[in-house]
Amino acid sequence: MRSRVLRLAYAIPPVLAFVLAFVGLAVTDESGVVGSTSSVTVSLDGAAQSNRVIAGAIARVVREHHATVVRMVADRADPIGRRTALVTDAPGTIGEQWLRDGYPDFSRTMSSRVRPMSDLDRVDPAGTYELFGDEAARRDLVRAFASAGYGARTESTPLLGRLGIGATVDGVPGLVGVLVLGATTACLVATVGSPRRCAVRRLHGHSTARILRQELGALRTSATVALVGAPLAGVGIWIMNGAAQWPALVAATAVLGAALLTPVVLAHATGVLLACRRPLVDALRGARPPGGVVGLAHAARLVATLLLVSAVSGLVGAEIVARTSGTERDLRAAGTAVQLWITPDPRPIESQAYWDRLGRFAGGALQDHDALLSAVKEVSTGSGNAGVPALFVDAEYLRLQDVRAADGTRIRAGSRPTAWIPEHSWLDPDALVRSLTDWDLRDAPDAARRDITVGRLGTPELWTYPDGGSVRGWLDDAVLVVVPTPATMFSADQLGSWLSTGDVAFRDRARTERAIHAAGVGSEISAVVDVGQAAAETARGARRTVVAQAAAVVSAAVVAVVLAALATSAHRRRHGRARFAKTVAGVHPVRADGDLLTVEVVSVVLAALAAGVAWSRLRLGDAGQISVLDPLTQAASPSALLAVTAAVVVSILSTSIVLGTARETDRSRGDEAR
Repeated sequence: MRSRVLRLAYAIPPVLAFVLAFVGLAVTDESGVVGSTSSVTVSLDGAAQSNRVIAGAIARVVREHHATVVRMVADRADPIGRRTALVTDAPGTIGEQWLRDGYPDFSRTMSSRVRPMSDLDRVDPAGTYELFGDEAARRDLVRAFASAGYGARTESTPLLGRLGIGATVDGVPGLVGVLVLGATTACLVATVGSPRRCAVRRLHGHSTARILRQELGALRTSATVALVGAPLAGVGIWIMNGAAQWPALVAATAVLGAALLTPVVLAHATGVLLACRRPLVDALRGARPPGGVVGLAHAARLVATLLLVSAVSGLVGAEIVARTSGTERDLRAAGTAVQLWITPDPRPIESQAYWDRLGRFAGGALQDHDALLSAVKEVSTGSGNAGVPALFVDAEYLRLQDVRAADGTRIRAGSRPTAWIPEHSWLDPDALVRSLTDWDLRDAPDAARRDITVGRLGTPELWTYPDGGSVRGWLDDAVLVVVPTPATMFSADQLGSWLSTGDVAFRDRARTERAIHAAGVGSEISAVVDVGQAAAETARGARRTVVAQAAAVVSAAVVAVVLAALATSAHRRRHGRARFAKTVAGVHPVRADGDLLTVEVVSVVLAALAAGVAWSRLRLGDAGQISVLDPLTQAASPSALLAVTAAVVVSILSTSIVLGTARETDRSRGDEAR
C-alpha cells in the first residue's frame, strides 16, 4: 500500500509535461516556424541582385535537396495577429503541402497566409529564413544568398528546440521548480522518513531489489494519469486548433514527462534504499527519521517560500502591464495614429548615417504635419540627482489632444518652447529650465534656449502614444514640454531614435505610406502599426504570463504548506518524546516548540529579504535612482507587500499545523507512557 503523498508526487509530472509542451509550442509558433532544422539570417552585403533572382536561387536549392524554405513576413496592417508565409514548392515537400492545405497554426492568436516564394519580390529580402533540410541544403542556401550579393549567417536548431522545448514564458520555470521540489521531497519523507513499509516487506523475506521494484510500481500512477488525460487533451486540442502540430506536441510531452519523472524516481529510489538500510527492529517500531531528512524537509519548505515570493512579484508585474495596455480609453486617445516598426538586424543599426537618414525622414514628416511628436524622457529636476518624467510634444500633438492649463485655457504651441509643470508640483521652474537647456534641448538654436517660458498644467493625465509596456500610457505626474518645431530643436540622430521607439507617430496610415514612398525608406520599415499594437502584444504576452504566474503562486503556496506539514510531521516523529517531556515538565508551549517556530520566523524574514531585493530591482534603475517611466516601477511596492503577505499567510497556516500536531503528539506519547 503506497501513501497518498507518493501517488500525488507521481501524478504531477505527466500533467506538468503536457502544460510545458503546450506553452512551448505556442510560443515557438507565434515567433517562428515549428520543426525547422536550421535558420539563415540574411543581410545586405554589397551590390545585391533583384529579389526575383534570389527567389530563383532558393528554388534551385530546395529542388536539388528536396528541402523547404520558409520566410515569415508580418502583415503591415496587423503584424501581431496575421502574417504571410513565403514557402518554396519543391514536389513532395512540406512546403508543397502547406501551399495546398495551408500552414497549421498551433496558436489561435496567429493566422498565417501561405504564398509561394516567388512573392519575395514584394518584400525586403533581408531577414530570417527557416529551412527544413539537411546540412548540405543549408550550405548551398548560404552560397545562393552570397552569389546574389547578400551575407548570411546560419544556425542549427537543436532537436529539442524543434519541438518547442525551451521556449517558455515568465513564471513557468518557477512553477516547474516548486512542483519538482515538492514531489522529490515528498518521496524522501514518505520513504526514509517512514521506513516501516519497507521493514514489513523485509520481514516477509523480500530482498532490497524486490522492494525497490515494488515501490517503483508507483510509476503506474503516472501511466494512469497519462492514459486518462490523453483522450481529454486530444479532444481539447482538436477543438482549439484542429489538432495542428499534434506529433510535435506528443513528442514534446513524452520527452518532458521523462525528464520531470527522473528526479522523482531518483528521489524515491534513494529513499527506499536508505529505508532498507535501517535496523529492522527500529524500522518496525517506526524509528525516528534521520535528522538529515527533517532538515531537508524544512529547507525545501523555505525554498518553496522564496519561490512563492518570486511568483507573487511576477504576477503583480504582469497584471500591471496587462491592465495598462490596450484599454478602450487608450484606443480612443490613439485615434487613427500609427507607428513605424524599423527593420531590426541585419540592418546597419550601429551606423550613424543610418540613424541620420531616419531622423531626416522623421523631421520632414513633422514639418509637413504628417507626424507628431510624443516623446517620454526622464529629465533632471535641476536639484540634485532627482528625476521627473517629461513629455516632449509638438503642435500636432496639441491639435489632437485636448490639454489644458491650470486656468482652463487650451494649450497651444507658440513660437518658443514652453514647459508646463503640474499644478501642485514642488518643482523649481528656474532649475527645471536650466536642466532642459543644458541637456535635453542642447541642439536647439540659442534663441529658442534663451526664451523658454513656464506655465502651470491643469490636465491631470497626459497620453503618451506608447508602443509597448515599457512606458506608461498615461502620465499623471509629468512635465509637458511643448516644442513648436522639433526638426530644428533636436538632432537627426535623436529624431531617428524616437522614430524607432514610436515617439514620432504618424497621423494616419495613408499619410504614412505617402511619406515612406516619397522619402524612399520603404526597405527600412518592417511594418506600419496602429498605436497600441505593440502595447496590445505586450498585454497579450502579459495575460499569458498572468496565467502562468497565478498557477505558480497557487502551486508554490500549496507546496509550501504541504512541505511545512511534512517537515512538522517528520520533526514530531524525531523529537516527539522530547516534546512530551517538556510538556510534563511545565515548559511553555512556545518554548517547547521553539525550534519549529524559529523556522517560521526565518521563513518570513527570508521572504522579506527576497521581496526587498525584488523591490530594489524594480524600483531602482542601474544608477540606483528611482525610475519614473516604467509602469513596473509603480508595482514594486505593492508587489513586495503582497509577496510578504503571502509568506506570512503560509507561515500562519504552518504555525497552526505546529500547534495542532503538538496536542496530538502529547496525547500519543502520553498513551505510550502508560
